[in-house]
Amino acid sequence: MPKKIKTFDLLLLLIPVILIVTGVSVIFSLLASSGNNVETVHQIFNAVIGIILMLAVAFTDYRFFRGTNWIFYVASIILLLAVLFVGKTTNGATNWLDLKVFQLQPSEITKIFLIITLSSFFSNKIGKIRWIDILISFAILALPLALVAKEPDFGTAMIMVLLYFTMLFLSKPSKNQLVLIFSGIAIVLTIGLLAIFNVKPFGNLFRDYQRSRIMVFVNPSLDPLGRGYNVKQAQITIGSGGVLGKGLGKGTQSQLQFLPEAHTDFIFAGIAESFGFVGVFTIISLYLYFITRLIDIATLSRDNFGMLIVFGIASMFFFQALINIGMNIGLMPVTGIPLPFLSYGGTSLIISLFATGLVESIFIRHKKITF
Repeated sequence: MPKKIKTFDLLLLLIPVILIVTGVSVIFSLLASSGNNVETVHQIFNAVIGIILMLAVAFTDYRFFRGTNWIFYVASIILLLAVLFVGKTTNGATNWLDLKVFQLQPSEITKIFLIITLSSFFSNKIGKIRWIDILISFAILALPLALVAKEPDFGTAMIMVLLYFTMLFLSKPSKNQLVLIFSGIAIVLTIGLLAIFNVKPFGNLFRDYQRSRIMVFVNPSLDPLGRGYNVKQAQITIGSGGVLGKGLGKGTQSQLQFLPEAHTDFIFAGIAESFGFVGVFTIISLYLYFITRLIDIATLSRDNFGMLIVFGIASMFFFQALINIGMNIGLMPVTGIPLPFLSYGGTSLIISLFATGLVESIFIRHKKITF
């Protein structure tokens, strides 16, 4: 035990804690005007559970998950199926399981176990992947992806697709395979765009109301008082923070409740209002250092399984942060993707800490130490 503690990457643990403390403080300030502190208490409780789990996973040999990955993969599929039958619907999406004491979001769990399963699958195929391997790996993605899209949770589905292609490319396909893969992606995207813009014969793939929703999804300014309202208010909130911010609990946009989903999807706007450009710059810098450190640890891993896991987790955090911040400032469509360690949400926070513990386990064991 003392040897393990000495080999901990302390910054890898410290940065999430700093982000969590910041998130809890901002959540408390954003909800202060409503007099409801239940979410703040829940977030603190979830953080404590997550940190305990993170440490437990860090002390566990990550190779344990190589032999058991299919158990966790199947469990996540079962949870996604349960959502379709007994899930809780919020904002038009059925993606929660109400466990009374805890609101479980299986799609968040699915992401990390998809990373582990794909890492195990690709670990022995790097540099020698065959077409049958690509088809099998796509099948591993397809079932949970379809279930998540059915909820519908298109934000998480998009993250899952990005994670899949990241890990597929890390497995070093041949040049011919890459050409065909990129060609397939290009064809699908082209058909999708032609359908959105109602170009025959692909226009029939979407109905007019679906096409309208997609256009507003991409460009919220087309419906500033409807579907685009959240983004417009987030942009105003960010701008109102100025350089140094207005301070916790002193922002007019958030306190007067002009900013919807302030403590979840748009917490970045709340941070900008409270701490200004300086605070936002600090948060982004912490994310960049954290993700850079994850990439460094991936290169230190003693096996391909560990390397792929860490790259997958780094990609997950990067894409989530990029998309969430992007949608707050109007550069990305609103998808409901949480900002790691900051947004309110028990499952998301606990899974993020679980993933951090898994990286810590891989880092601890990159050295030749007897366990």
